[in-house]
Amino acid sequence: MKYLKNKLCVAIALFVFSVTHSQSYKDDISVVLYTAEFIKDNYSLKPFREHNINTFYIEKDKNIHANDKIMYLPTICLYNNGELIEKIEAGLSMKLPESTTERIQEHIDELLQDKF
Repeated sequence: MKYLKNKLCVAIALFVFSVTHSQSYKDDISVVLYTAEFIKDNYSLKPFREHNINTFYIEKDKNIHANDKIMYLPTICLYNNGELIEKIEAGLSMKLPESTTERIQEHIDELLQDKF
């Protein structure tokens, strides 16, 4: 009985952590890169460092990739307070479009204008 109680406590703690963590990376204006370590030309999130930025690798963050329904690597998503604003997928080429930074920045500019 004690073993089951401890196992239940661990399961609850992991659930609470995963729910809390799953939303924290989407707070405010967030740019999230879903990728893999084997992809040579990983996209840089440096142009967006004044916002929330996160990179999730499928090898380490399989649950996040599954929960966010990531089909292609790399994929970059722009969130605003948890709402998906833009999703840019590499497709079979495994390369993001050259216009990725500009597309994300345009949406960020619109979001910032709407705040005022």
